[in-house]
Amino acid sequence: MDIGASLGGTVSAIAGAAFDAARAIMGGSPASGRFVVNHDNVLAAAKIIQTQADSLGDLVRDARGDLRVDQPGEDIVSTKVAEAWNDLLLINDDSYVARIGDYVAGLNNLVQQLIDSAKAYGYNEQDIAAALGGEQRA
Repeated sequence: MDIGASLGGTVSAIAGAAFDAARAIMGGSPASGRFVVNHDNVLAAAKIIQTQADSLGDLVRDARGDLRVDQPGEDIVSTKVAEAWNDLLLINDDSYVARIGDYVAGLNNLVQQLIDSAKAYGYNEQDIAAALGGEQRA
């Protein structure tokens, strides 16, 4: 099984769903790179982004063990290549897993900003929790 292709396909599917959801919120095409958050869509935007952050976080958590590269042999080349791949994929501060973690943290930060905006628009804690599926992050 090609883990990279499988992970990439799943991430692409999540991104596609996020794109479709953004299009729905924006009432058209997100191609302009802009979407306006207002009283009417702030909680929907927060829910969509939260769902995508949770999905991507779960996907990476579930795939983490499968991303580890086992050395194919006992020779020094096999050992060093496996170490290098594991560093790149899992271990380094700028590994792929760390980068995805940073991206998920950024999405969660955006959700918090949208929650704060919802409060400024006058939504109460119960409205926010209901819109986010019972999860209140603030």
